[in-house]
Amino acid sequence: MQTSLNTSVGVLAQFSQFLEAGQLGFKWCEQCQKPHFYPRVHCPHCGHRETVWRVSSGKGRIYSFTIADRIAPAIIEMEEGFRLTSTIVEADVHALAIGGEVVVHCSKGLSGEPVLSFTTPAANCAREYSQNALAQIQASIPSVDDGAFPLNCVAIIGSGRMGRGIAMALINAGISVMLYDQTQEALDAAYKAIHDEQQKLVDKARINQDEAQKRLGRIRATLNISDIGAADVVIEAVWEQMELKKTIFAQIDQYASSHAILCSNTSTLDIDQIASVTRRPERVIGLHFFNPAHVMRLIEVIKGPRTSAQAINLAKVLSNRLGKIPVVVGICKGFVGNRLMIARERQAGQLLLEGALPQQIDRVLRAFGLPMGTFELQDMAGGIAVNYMRRQESGEKDLIIDRLYETGRIGKQAGKGYYDYVPGKRAPVPSQEVKSMLEAASAQAQIARRHIGDEEIIQRLVFPMINEGFKLQEEGIVERESDID
Repeated sequence: MQTSLNTSVGVLAQFSQFLEAGQLGFKWCEQCQKPHFYPRVHCPHCGHRETVWRVSSGKGRIYSFTIADRIAPAIIEMEEGFRLTSTIVEADVHALAIGGEVVVHCSKGLSGEPVLSFTTPAANCAREYSQNALAQIQASIPSVDDGAFPLNCVAIIGSGRMGRGIAMALINAGISVMLYDQTQEALDAAYKAIHDEQQKLVDKARINQDEAQKRLGRIRATLNISDIGAADVVIEAVWEQMELKKTIFAQIDQYASSHAILCSNTSTLDIDQIASVTRRPERVIGLHFFNPAHVMRLIEVIKGPRTSAQAINLAKVLSNRLGKIPVVVGICKGFVGNRLMIARERQAGQLLLEGALPQQIDRVLRAFGLPMGTFELQDMAGGIAVNYMRRQESGEKDLIIDRLYETGRIGKQAGKGYYDYVPGKRAPVPSQEVKSMLEAASAQAQIARRHIGDEEIIQRLVFPMINEGFKLQEEGIVERESDID
């Protein structure tokens, strides 16, 4: 009798541990292959004692419910096949229906004890929306009066893809742009690209022809870097290479006005090292636009140890005027956005070597909720060339990146990258050539290719990002958790 009692106590203790951890632990009988929730030392279905613990997904449907005094106790049938009793929280009790989807979890009671409760997908969506909206508002609030900073002209150094995108974001917001580059050919190509983008908006009836001409009229191109002295903000948008950026910033420091904020569109480099070549490091700040700069709303505002509070505030003011969401971050490799993506892409590359294909990985990520898969994004943003150049500088080799770059498969702009692209069409096309490259790379690495399931792909891509998020908090790179979200 004492042994039976001790066994029961042990099962209850294990059950409580699951609840304290916020998990729904249930027992699975190896004999009759049926689940049960409330802890017993034997299976209530067949009496067998060989049962094992499993963790429920928390997803279920309402089997029955009643509404009493503004609460709704209910029996929930979980997707694993067992039923439990729970009470609704943070959702509209009058919107419940038999068979309706719910999510069961452990919340804390008034005395801190674990209590089984459930909510609805609609309530979860509303909560996530509210949290996201508050996070965006909190991140965007500047500490200075929006009208206190003169913002008549922004100079952009470099008229490549990022420079053009930033220029479009500015002229679309009614801000004049001075676009500098070293050759007239580069400036002409940039102006044509910007003109074509504006014409697309006209063709889609999003703006009229007069508005397009007004926007284009806000651009002044120059081959003389000394002209940037008329700008209130200078944004460097050249190749991601430290010595090049230092050279450019030494010139910017020489010609920019004393009140100007000096910004680098770096995506990974130490902003304090860049600032070290200037006489005013307190006015140097990172302003990392995401590609395409005129579309993506997020901007990382990168502060160095010498960046002044005024410079941070003014960078946020500019971001707000562009309709962007500024998030202030500290210095680390990749800052926040790219550091999370680097962790994901490292695993994505390994998955390719082990047997997955780009289209499978991207499909899984889109199904998970991302607007674009990692390889679609790399093709669009020129990630293959960036990764190749970075590895050339460090001496690091990558069997896949090297093959892609050396065969001219550097992304959508080249018509081929991880995918093939048909002229005039946006959709990526799976590439047989890339499949052959991956098989050759796997053979060279002596890795036997295998089938990889969707669940493994999600875990290997998302879990590293979650881990990096916690590290960013621990290192003080972000001000608040919601900034990472």
